[in-house]
Amino acid sequence: MSADAVVPDLPAENGIHVWRTAVIMPFITFSFVVARFYCRAYIVRKSWTIDDYIVAATMVSIIAHAVLMANATYHGMGLHVWQFTPELNSEYYLWIGISSEFYVLSLAGFKSALILLYLQIFGVEKRFRIACYITLFFTLGYLTCNALTEFLGCNPIAKKWQSDLPGHCINTVASNIAYGAGHMLSDLIIGILPLTMIWRLQFPTTKQKIGLSLALSSGLIAWAVACVRWAISTYNMLIYDRPWWAGISFVFSILEVNTGLICACAATFSPLFNVFSTRVKSWTSRASMSWHSSTRRPSMSWHSSARKGSTSWRSTRDEKELGPPWRHVSFSGAPPPPPMPQLPVPTIHPMPSNDSLEQGSLHSMEPIVTSNARPGPPSHDEFEHFDLQGLQALHPEDRTIV
Repeated sequence: MSADAVVPDLPAENGIHVWRTAVIMPFITFSFVVARFYCRAYIVRKSWTIDDYIVAATMVSIIAHAVLMANATYHGMGLHVWQFTPELNSEYYLWIGISSEFYVLSLAGFKSALILLYLQIFGVEKRFRIACYITLFFTLGYLTCNALTEFLGCNPIAKKWQSDLPGHCINTVASNIAYGAGHMLSDLIIGILPLTMIWRLQFPTTKQKIGLSLALSSGLIAWAVACVRWAISTYNMLIYDRPWWAGISFVFSILEVNTGLICACAATFSPLFNVFSTRVKSWTSRASMSWHSSTRRPSMSWHSSARKGSTSWRSTRDEKELGPPWRHVSFSGAPPPPPMPQLPVPTIHPMPSNDSLEQGSLHSMEPIVTSNARPGPPSHDEFEHFDLQGLQALHPEDRTIV
């Protein structure tokens, strides 16, 4: 760092990667948040719970963090240390201090949302509930210390970005390494917590158990990103060219908070996946039926046309040989046949009423027996002994409700 350093057009070096990540990732995360609230409002049809409000607030914090990180690239983030001037160095650490507060707030948001979601699903089990509360207390406790350290780590506070001021600061290298380890440990615990309950439950198939495990333990993805970020930031603390390596570390910081909130939203997508899979199956079956009908229709039309052509050819040949069937054939000199006699039309007389049910009545109702009556085929309906409206069993003989 020197007053004669040549500063390139900003953002530059690794600052370009930070700027691109800060611009793109919030849009991706926002789409997952919208899908979560769509699933809550239109599929599950339940009112918002506390974890939903935390997710919405975390989304706002992530957007603020991304804006601050993108702005920091115009103040030296990602440059080599020999490209800094004293003024640019002060601006750089000022924006880093401000964005770090929103980074910690975003971490607390998605971690709390996941833990509260686990409490809603498996909170009936006492030991699991106690484990969730302990994890929540540990997570919020060390993140609160992290936020206070970032803000009050120097005395006076302005010494954090103005190193020439008199005063002192805490050992930021040791504190950042310790807090990074806390991020990894909390993410690992949050990712493992639901597995302890899922694998104790009984599922129809192992596939369902694995699917639910992947959905609820998606926080392990955020843990993997946190591990990479901690390794890079720890290396960054121990070398000379810290601003350049810090650019890579801040890329993973943006990925960590966005990935964590995506995992917190994806854990609630089971109803959405069920609806989507049902509609895909319906569309597939309709497409298959329409394809089969379209392939069979030409074959059927060809057979019908061939059959019609054969019938018309035979009728034409018969007419040529024998003549039309309706023509009267007569011999010469023979008189025409006499006309057919007209049969008398029977007169229908009104019958007396058959409403009397007395045993000795002349018009008592008797069973009608016909000579061509045939017994019906036996019924093989498996639901004939069940009342499908009331889902009640019926007696097999008189079909009365049991």
